[in-house]
Amino acid sequence: MPGKVVLCLLLLLPLDARCEWTVAEQPDEYGTTGTMVAYTKNDEGYSLEIYRDGTDAIRSRFTLPGELLSFADGQCPTYQVDRGSPTNRSVNDALCLEHDNWAEFILGHVDGEHIASSSLMAIMNGISIVFRFKLENGDYRSTEFSLQGSKRAMTSVFGEDISIGTR
Repeated sequence: MPGKVVLCLLLLLPLDARCEWTVAEQPDEYGTTGTMVAYTKNDEGYSLEIYRDGTDAIRSRFTLPGELLSFADGQCPTYQVDRGSPTNRSVNDALCLEHDNWAEFILGHVDGEHIASSSLMAIMNGISIVFRFKLENGDYRSTEFSLQGSKRAMTSVFGEDISIGTR
């Protein structure tokens, strides 16, 4: 009986209380005006941010935890949503932007009131996303993020009036 009561209470919680994604304001390099980001961090300390930049590009930034070495030079991580095809490319088959401890992919662009991006659709509607990558010391690693709550967080960041589709 107590288990049923707890389950009922959990189901009555607002969706945000059960989501693993949050919306946060990320200050710019000068510590002033910020960019709104949909953000999650997994138990291993990896983080994933998705945001709309000043040029209306939709970007995804995957960041290593502080204790790890940096990515192997010139090797973008691969990401895979659910059982979809793994990729390590941005839109238009562009390479990722790679830094020592983070890599960034462009998932699409806002065109009027629409974003055409099958990658973004998959992330917003998927169950999980896995990143696989090589570190500068030659080790291979992988990590996974839940996508529960990602759609709500991203809709908040991009704007309620923006539609998202594959074309």
